[in-house]
Amino acid sequence: MLAYFHLETLLPRLFAFLIAMTFHDAAHAGAAWLLGDRTARENHRLSLNPLAHLDALGLAMIVFGPYGWSKRIPVDPARFRWRPKLSNTLVYAAGPFMNLLLVLLFWWLYFFLPSLFGGSPESVTIEEWRVYLQYCIIVNLLIGLIHLLPLYPLDGWYILRGLFSDRNQGWFTRNERYGLLLVLILMITPLGQWGLAHIYPMAAHLVMNIFAL
Repeated sequence: MLAYFHLETLLPRLFAFLIAMTFHDAAHAGAAWLLGDRTARENHRLSLNPLAHLDALGLAMIVFGPYGWSKRIPVDPARFRWRPKLSNTLVYAAGPFMNLLLVLLFWWLYFFLPSLFGGSPESVTIEEWRVYLQYCIIVNLLIGLIHLLPLYPLDGWYILRGLFSDRNQGWFTRNERYGLLLVLILMITPLGQWGLAHIYPMAAHLVMNIFAL
């Protein structure tokens, strides 16, 4: 897994991860605040300052691998003003939805960067920024899609849970440990690391080929 990640990609990867993570968590916190739960805001998580969301180990993993994580957003469903289960689902959907919106934004910026700054598309500065924008597209796409997986503790687990009736909530509670176990396997075992190491370059290759059209 480590062979793919070269030192020259470190800065654009960190730049892209910090943006993706910050807006992802801020979207969760903002949605919760709008729906009545001020827990994340009271814990200073309704912020676009990356330092408010950083987890030291999660950030270190970005340096050495294709994945990382931020601190968990505190959510208290009991504080929602309107339909707590649906509100909770909307809060968890806000994070990956924000990442997919950022994909579209950075995609647009990639093509319109020369006209925005009045430079030639072939200029060195434009090309350097386009490298960063490409990584922002790749990282936001991966974070958005991965968080939609229905595995605890990813956002997709809570989104799926919100679609079921109250009498089925016990099943989700009983099976959280299995979802967490599967996520840990994907993160730390050779099989999971092999998969993650191939997904990242495949996504990068796909994006680069689309840009080359």
